[in-house]
Amino acid sequence: MNKLRFAMILLLLISANTFANIAGKPVILVHGFDTDELANPASSEQVLLERSIAYFGEFWSDKASKHFYWPSSERVAGEIKNQFRRHFEDISQSGLCQEGCIFVTHSAGDLVLRDAISRLGQWGISGNRVKILLVLDMAGAGGGTELADAATTVALGQSTNPILSFVVSLFLGFTPTPATLGVINDLRPVDARNIAQQAQTVPRLRFVGTAPNEIGNNFVLGLGDGVVPLHSACGSTQQEVLLSCSSFITNFGALVNTLGPSAYLPNHYPVIMGELVNHSQVINNERVGGIFVPVANNFNLSGVNVGFREGVQIFPWAPGISIRFLFGSNQKSMSQQIYDTLNQIN
Repeated sequence: MNKLRFAMILLLLISANTFANIAGKPVILVHGFDTDELANPASSEQVLLERSIAYFGEFWSDKASKHFYWPSSERVAGEIKNQFRRHFEDISQSGLCQEGCIFVTHSAGDLVLRDAISRLGQWGISGNRVKILLVLDMAGAGGGTELADAATTVALGQSTNPILSFVVSLFLGFTPTPATLGVINDLRPVDARNIAQQAQTVPRLRFVGTAPNEIGNNFVLGLGDGVVPLHSACGSTQQEVLLSCSSFITNFGALVNTLGPSAYLPNHYPVIMGELVNHSQVINNERVGGIFVPVANNFNLSGVNVGFREGVQIFPWAPGISIRFLFGSNQKSMSQQIYDTLNQIN
């Protein structure tokens, strides 16, 4: 089934109100950086919606009340900001989130939503009309990625490294120019970390992939999912070398000291790391290798219970070292684990 046909089927499903909720609340999806937008900017909002549906795929799209789509060919402080204003004005008028909504973001969706939330007051969006209970940030790129630095270097013709040019072209699907960078300009860590830096009250739950063998990790700082480094995905306050979202548990679950964040951004809570989960596998329904490692567990935020079933095991080949993991790691995708747990489905 091609992408367009798949998107149109899902459009019909959404229009028929067949979507599901999380913890009884409507779900709004915010996609990440879409490479299709750089090479071929959307001609209409309908195309942007179709691309968002295809981006998230069947698992998340059939659970969404709404997609907050945005043009990756533009800048955060420009047309992306304007697009989000229209989205928020729409749900304010419709009353969709009057009793609370849960947002699910992927990758750069983390950053663009953070910027939009910081502008709600100046846009006149009342908290009585739009309540954001939680944001689930999947492979969040709120702190940027060094791959954006690499793409900028290639676009400006400043790279003499053929491997770097190859990786950037592989990542984007084409060789970028200064005119086709779009939101990549805002995803450079030095720029991403200057966008909407004031503390926000909306809790951000972080779900993180760690995929050591992905080629993109050769160009990011520390460990990453092949696209986004842990300093960004975990919600660290600074760009730093990280091997985990916690200083007390590794990305493969060993309860030992490791390189975790110096501090977290306000209201950012790393919840799960996927040991061998890459950037796209965080949101698709593919079950991959490795285990899911709980970083924070058994708490309640905004009336939503976060209680993953976890266990601890000592392996004969690692005397004295305990491994912490989620039950069902070998049976469900990360997205399925999250959805089922937050809905209290066993």
